[in-house]
Amino acid sequence: MVQALGKLSAAAAALSFIVSTHAEPAVIGMTFTKEVRRDQSQLRRRANSVAASIANEDLLYLINATIGTPPQSFGLQLDTASISSTHSDIWVPATVADVCVQGQGVCSLFGAFNPNASSTFVDIGPNSFSISYVDNSGVTGDFMNDTFSFGGISLKNQQMGLATQSTRALGIMGIGFDMGESSAASTGTTQGFTYPNVVDQLQMQGFIKTMAYSLWLNDLDSNAGSILFGGVDTAKFKAPLISIPIQPDSQTQSISSFTVALSSISVVNNTGATQYSKTNLAVPVILDSGTTLTYLPDTYANDILGGVGAINNKNYGYVVPCSLGSDGANFTFQFGGASGPSIVVGMSEFVIPIVVQSGSTPTAQDGTPLCQFGINPAGNSPNLFGDTFLRSAYVVYDLENQQIGLANTNFNATNSNVQEFTNSQIPGASAAPTNAVVVTQTFSGHLLATTAVAATGGTGTVTGAATGTFVLGSSTAKSTAMRTFGAPQVDLVMVAAGLAGVVSFVFGTSLVFFL
Repeated sequence: MVQALGKLSAAAAALSFIVSTHAEPAVIGMTFTKEVRRDQSQLRRRANSVAASIANEDLLYLINATIGTPPQSFGLQLDTASISSTHSDIWVPATVADVCVQGQGVCSLFGAFNPNASSTFVDIGPNSFSISYVDNSGVTGDFMNDTFSFGGISLKNQQMGLATQSTRALGIMGIGFDMGESSAASTGTTQGFTYPNVVDQLQMQGFIKTMAYSLWLNDLDSNAGSILFGGVDTAKFKAPLISIPIQPDSQTQSISSFTVALSSISVVNNTGATQYSKTNLAVPVILDSGTTLTYLPDTYANDILGGVGAINNKNYGYVVPCSLGSDGANFTFQFGGASGPSIVVGMSEFVIPIVVQSGSTPTAQDGTPLCQFGINPAGNSPNLFGDTFLRSAYVVYDLENQQIGLANTNFNATNSNVQEFTNSQIPGASAAPTNAVVVTQTFSGHLLATTAVAATGGTGTVTGAATGTFVLGSSTAKSTAMRTFGAPQVDLVMVAAGLAGVVSFVFGTSLVFFL
């Protein structure tokens, strides 16, 4: 079955190439907004570029897409492949999936696919699609071919997963490497295979010249950002844009995730005085839009958490006074060595509001408003640079040439200057440094993309030291030697209890989030 499916995938790729000569390669651009609702596609055209809308549900980034003929609408999580073999497929739940049948209409939130209602549907691999995560959750079903449309374009014969059994009702649009596809791993006597995923097909069917895209999330308070397939928007970043090599997996030496080498971390206060500095590092980190927070090796994360006076509360995770976000301090992360790109992230990007259902903010016992802190220890999981970092960076993911371009973002830019990829060099980027730091990704296992810390019920009291060791300014968390947190607010407990079942159905049992 697997060999036959591999041949069918190759045949589909050949067919896609044959029909791809209908248009000149260009750039496909999509804007996304921070919305709770699902937007209908709002198209705009600029020269040969196409833009559509993506909705940010505060937990994840959603792209509006359709599948089949006539089209069936979906909101799909856009994922840049956080770890191997889970985040390079497109997959959607089937209308007959257990999560949809038992979920009391939960699949209507983001869509479920009815293959019997599509005249272009082809089941190319019954019972051949499977993803298992480290918490034993996952999805299983069939591989299918059908028309996949987004951003005003349609990809014919796109291979996707159709989940007939799933622990989550929200589908994924993975935009990573072929080696990150669920079918790539060999198991026992079964030989793995890869197929042209959506980024491959965009190139093969003539919509982009190079398998690459760039991501601009904008700041925490903004309501818009963008992703460009096949191009770079030079108005959205501050030069220089520097490229560095993507690092391989330590076991296979293959490229399956967007791992880069973190080479230094520093923190300066609002007067420019250095409060923390670690240099000459060689730490593998993954740039992942499917993760909300930033996860560092425990040593560095704990240094920073202690420096800002964060408390690990069982209901809210690591929390700090919200005033910390206005102290003017900055983090600087450098990648690839001394000549690699340095990204400056303001403290405000790491101080995330926690809002309960009533719209109120959790407070300490003395009334101090509390926020979640956006850096956590990675523990035994991979080091992930999620949205708390990515909002401050303009990131170019060049799959074809296995490089990442990084520049400091131009927050709230209103202009646009899109340049297409035309060769092996990222448009507007300086070449990767010849003395770049080299690392390998050592984590193995399949992670479900997460967001933030779960807000759960409970009435316990947590105490802990709250005086930070960093001297950051007048707004830092330096009130008393011990700070006591009161019990969670009643409406938070009610929300956590009332929505637990729905959240488990939609996002899977391992999802964590904040309210």
